[in-house]
Amino acid sequence: MGHGGTGWRSHLPRSPVPGWGKAATGVLMALRGPVERLLTLALRRVARLRPDVFERLGEAGDVVFIVAPTDFPVAFRLRPGRGSGEVQVVRGDDEALHAARISGPLLTLLALFDGRCDADSAFFSRRIRVDGDTRAVVALHNTLEAAELTLADLLGVAPAFRDRLNAGLAGALDRLRPAGAEA
Repeated sequence: MGHGGTGWRSHLPRSPVPGWGKAATGVLMALRGPVERLLTLALRRVARLRPDVFERLGEAGDVVFIVAPTDFPVAFRLRPGRGSGEVQVVRGDDEALHAARISGPLLTLLALFDGRCDADSAFFSRRIRVDGDTRAVVALHNTLEAAELTLADLLGVAPAFRDRLNAGLAGALDRLRPAGAEA
C-alpha cells in the first residue's frame, strides 16, 4: 500500500444514513464549498502556527484519511499535507482511494478531535471503526493527542476567546448527545 493514500478501497457495504434522503444529501453536497474552504484554511493555519503537529505525523502526513460520521450523509476527506493540506466534503458512501477510513457517530468523532473522548476506549468499545492503514491512524491519533488541539483552534479563534468558546461548544455537543450515549 502506498503512503500517498491510494492503496485502500473499502469493500464494506455502506448503508444510507437513516432520516437523510437523497435531497438532503444533495443540498449538503451543493453547499460543501464554503465548508471545504473553512476547514482547509483551518488545517493550513494549524500547520503554520504549529508545524510540530505535522512533523509528528511523519509519513502519515502524506496520506488521505476519510473521516466518516455514521449518522451524517457526508464524510470528510483529509490530506494533512505538510502545510498544504486540504479537507474535502464527500458523500458518506464515497469509495475513492484512501489510506484509512475512520467511522463513527459525528459527536464521537468531534469528541475524539478535542480530547473529550478516549480514542482507545472508543475503538475497543466499537463506537468508532478503523479500516485501512492502522499505522497511519495511530500516527494521526498520537499527533492529535500530543497537540491538544481544540475546536476553537480549528476555527482560528483568538486566544482571549478560546476557553469560553471551547466550553460553550463542549456544552452544546453534550446537549446534542442522546441520553445515556457516550462521547
